[in-house]
Amino acid sequence: MPKITVVGLGIGQPPLLNSTALKALHSCDCIMGSPRQLESIEHIHALPNQSNLNQVRLPLPKLKQIADDIKGFDHVTVLASGDPLLFGIGKYLQSQFNDQVTCISGVSSLQGACELTGLSLQDAQLVSLHGRPLTNLNRYLQPNRNLLILTDQDSHPQAIAQALVAANLALSTIHVCERLGYDDQNQQQFIAKELATSSASFDELHVTVVHTQGVGNVMPNFPGIADAHFVTDGESGKGLLTKREVRLNILTLLQPAPEEAAWDIGAGCGGVAIEWALWNATGQVYGIEHHDQRIACLNANREAFGVSTNLHIIQGRAPDCLAELPNPDKVFIGGSGGELSAILQLAWQRLKPGGRLVASAVTEPSKATLWGFTQHIDQGPADYLQVAISRHDIIAGQDLLRPALPVTLMCWHKALEESK
Repeated sequence: MPKITVVGLGIGQPPLLNSTALKALHSCDCIMGSPRQLESIEHIHALPNQSNLNQVRLPLPKLKQIADDIKGFDHVTVLASGDPLLFGIGKYLQSQFNDQVTCISGVSSLQGACELTGLSLQDAQLVSLHGRPLTNLNRYLQPNRNLLILTDQDSHPQAIAQALVAANLALSTIHVCERLGYDDQNQQQFIAKELATSSASFDELHVTVVHTQGVGNVMPNFPGIADAHFVTDGESGKGLLTKREVRLNILTLLQPAPEEAAWDIGAGCGGVAIEWALWNATGQVYGIEHHDQRIACLNANREAFGVSTNLHIIQGRAPDCLAELPNPDKVFIGGSGGELSAILQLAWQRLKPGGRLVASAVTEPSKATLWGFTQHIDQGPADYLQVAISRHDIIAGQDLLRPALPVTLMCWHKALEESK
């Protein structure tokens, strides 16, 4: 296995490198980096010494190719911008080569932006839109937040300002910090509603700092998204959205946790899956749905709430379409297309030890299936409840509470002993 050293060049020019970084640059067989990064190390005495005359320097390949290219050398030094472990290449290489990777951190552009604007790093939310959809920003668009944003050509400052205006945050302050660490570094400050229609131009090397201000109320601040905020397939589709009160009970039973794999089977328009992915940003949620119109709604809601990085939409019928999915830590079954018994058995089989399986039922046959499953696994439900909600309505000019159909929820905990 090759030895890999990832050197963060920081934002200073020329780069300020410690002795460990310089040693790695001298002794390695190959240095990989962008043309700008390779040029930046030419004049800092990091050239190959007499013991390593065969050292080569290569442009950094695409991420999918880099692991294969590295395997052709004994010791590779990879150049990174700023801190390679902060939205950088370091984490990816660690996932491919484990303990063969050593990362040397430099000062990141995000730290430089904090220095320039006076923002404390611990008071900010770090957001990377680099190579990611601009809609991913939506999940962070609530009032009174400090956002440190890494961008690309599709998430330029005007586009960010337009997203803020659309989220009722038009009074937000935007700082564009350009060419950090260079002699000509610069900061420009704007109000979102003004920048949204501005023709101002910016250097491609920049970080955007946002302090969100305004009414907001477009993106949720707390679990329990109002049903009206979801895209549904007209009036008929509203019945295929798990209502807020039931949704919160489901998520309480599931107890989502970081880094978990989760299945939402019969995701419909996405009520449960969206909340699940929104409030558990490091978990991976797989929303399974077969109906074309509901898939369209699910996709629209995923974009609207900015959860495209951790909500994966699987179009197909369960249980057949579950074979290629990773084994889940948590499963919710909200729809089954008449295959509830088979889905329950497969989900339980694939569920990781210590995991939770939650299923809902409205009709008596579905409830009977849940009870039959409980007897089949000889492990009674850890939680069994019925959620009955009455909502405000008006008849003949009079206020009343109209009851919705009660929803039965069962939750099973898979014992750790199942792994033996």
